[in-house]
Amino acid sequence: MLDLRVHFLEADGAAADRAAPVDVIVERRPGETIPELGLSGACYRRGLVTVTLDPDNPNFAASLANGELRKTLTHELHHSFRHAMCGYGFRLGEVLVTEGLADAFDAEINGGDGNRWNHAIPAEDWLGVIEQAELELWADAYNHSAWFFGWSSHGNPLPRWAGYSIGYHLVKAYLAANPDARPSQMTGTPAPEVIGQAWAHLKIRMTAEA
Repeated sequence: MLDLRVHFLEADGAAADRAAPVDVIVERRPGETIPELGLSGACYRRGLVTVTLDPDNPNFAASLANGELRKTLTHELHHSFRHAMCGYGFRLGEVLVTEGLADAFDAEINGGDGNRWNHAIPAEDWLGVIEQAELELWADAYNHSAWFFGWSSHGNPLPRWAGYSIGYHLVKAYLAANPDARPSQMTGTPAPEVIGQAWAHLKIRMTAEA
């Protein structure tokens, strides 16, 4: 017997005087979250955020206690706001900035210095990874799974979460050069502006620490 359940999403049809309405969908999908957390998030367009939970994951309870659900929602909300302003991005450079801003927004709201995926590149690998990214920043296509998740059907030399690490430290370099800037105020800041001002500083700082 068919069990049909219809859920109406309301954010896109909200009145114009309501500021940045967002629908948040919470779903349970065992085995389809970040293994280290037991939860994950996604935002593919403005006004809609999805949070995925796996209560059976052995790390799930600790994640809830540590505020990971709040951090995930904060990250995805920044994506939603940026989708409404300038989009997620289609090129590697654009996506590095979008993801870096979302994680920097999490740090702005919730404190701390990012997440484990923002510190995933070994010091000795930074130069090679940054130089590889430079070659692909504005290419018409890039391998998102390889850069951000370490997935590649052809073998992948990139560290897992490399894109998240580059993006986060890139935005940190931009914020250091622009002390009055805040990720919460940068939902519409173009990626070329961030990369133009911060890339050289990022490369010098991170390779110097190697």
